[in-house]
Amino acid sequence: MNRESIREKTMQLIYQMDITGEFDYEKLSPVDETAKILGKDQAVAVLSAIRDHIEEIDDVIKANLDKWSFDRIARTDLAILRTAVAEMMYVDSVPGNVSINEAVRMSKKFGEEKSYAFVNSVLSKADKYLKALKKDGE
Repeated sequence: MNRESIREKTMQLIYQMDITGEFDYEKLSPVDETAKILGKDQAVAVLSAIRDHIEEIDDVIKANLDKWSFDRIARTDLAILRTAVAEMMYVDSVPGNVSINEAVRMSKKFGEEKSYAFVNSVLSKADKYLKALKKDGE
């Protein structure tokens, strides 16, 4: 299974978490296709970040919404944003620009017609925001 496929399946699990309100991936009952990724380090790193830091991840998303309400974000777009922000914040092996590019690609595939522009805007701002926080913290 390649990184792109793992990322997509991870996003789908995050979507399921949002629907069920259960953000601990170990308590989910994923379908066979999605369950395969639970053995992949890339997926577990993102899912663990979601489980352990969902509030911080959502706070970064909220801080980078421009004239948009968090509650109005389509659930698919939110799952994509959470996947990317979790990678940007907690998975050092994935550069921010890769997370953004992959999120835009997923939003073109799974989102609505203009989702990719929204996702790109939020994540570009989030990347700058996170870099500024890191720089201030040093």
